[in-house]
Amino acid sequence: MSRTSVEVSIEPDVFRWLCGTSGWLAKDIAKRIEVPEEDVRSWYEGKTEPVLPLTKVEKLSEAFKRPLAAFLLSKPPEEIKTLPDFRKLPGAHGDFSKETHLAIRKARRLQNVRSELMENIGSDVRITIKNRTIRDNPETVANDERVNLPVNLAQISTSTPTKLFQIWRDWFEQKNITVLQLKMPVEDARGFSLTDIEPFVIVVNESDAPNAKIFTLFHEYGHILLNESAVCNRDSDEIDDKKIKMIEYWCNRFAGAFLVPEDFLKKELDIEKLLQTTHYSRIAASIANRLKISKESALMRLLTLDYISSSEFRTERDKIRADAALMKEKQNQSAKKSGPAISLDQKCLNEKGHRFVSLVLKNSDLGYITSRDALDYLDIKMKNLEKLRAES
Repeated sequence: MSRTSVEVSIEPDVFRWLCGTSGWLAKDIAKRIEVPEEDVRSWYEGKTEPVLPLTKVEKLSEAFKRPLAAFLLSKPPEEIKTLPDFRKLPGAHGDFSKETHLAIRKARRLQNVRSELMENIGSDVRITIKNRTIRDNPETVANDERVNLPVNLAQISTSTPTKLFQIWRDWFEQKNITVLQLKMPVEDARGFSLTDIEPFVIVVNESDAPNAKIFTLFHEYGHILLNESAVCNRDSDEIDDKKIKMIEYWCNRFAGAFLVPEDFLKKELDIEKLLQTTHYSRIAASIANRLKISKESALMRLLTLDYISSSEFRTERDKIRADAALMKEKQNQSAKKSGPAISLDQKCLNEKGHRFVSLVLKNSDLGYITSRDALDYLDIKMKNLEKLRAES
């Protein structure tokens, strides 16, 4: 019997779950497997049962980034509830994109993998942080959190955003907070956090600029302090939902207070005197350059401390975003003309971090997992695994 003649029956609930967690729309699915869109909608609504040739199921498996076995389930697996959507709508264009759905699933899987690997070697998966609420003053919380820092203000000013991001990433991972860099459309999500199970996870958008990633990192840490999982973008605090707006304001203010201490503005910059002689956009640029954050983040800090008005902030913010969009377009053009992509081992380190890679290698060396497991967890080939071993 040929593979094309083998038919697969998919349970409607399973089909709905696979579609819903993939981000694929009915029209896209119909085009991918060459069936009428009405048929796909009928399957999704449970009116008819999907019965497809194996070859079409394989196409769906590839598109959804799911194993074939997932299509043979009798019912959807029990999964952690969908992440709360803290993005500003309609700026985020409704539902998550395919890439963001995939990033969320990938982060959840790596969260579970890390938990199992840590238990294998007797490491504690719990994190030792003090839980906060939005009733706590974010300025005070930021000051409380600024203890035993891995870098001081002088070192920050002479570092680069890329190096500084790695320093902060290591600092969080020492707290048992996994930090991942995963690819998503920037307009869809700047980052998200997972606090359902330990170890907790922060995901920043791989496509974002290094200095913007730093602010996102601390914004999402604010969510972890509040024990709130969330998917966020840069305007989440402007959403209509009152609770979400309060949480996002708290997280933005915490991140700003941590990265731009008020004492720094008063003592190092003499901010009040500076504002009398220098335009606030130049001051924001100076803060961004000194502290390796984005100019928009620096501008937001001036707003939260009432050094500038909301209208001044919005006007300058829109200019910054317009300039950034032009710069991004130029970078994309340059990227098309650039050399070969980075190696899988370097991509693995950027995405998952040195600590996760070391944890996988240690489990492999101790015989808790096979080399095939290690390749699967790290998403690399054998030659890349040997390179990682040599670097560790």
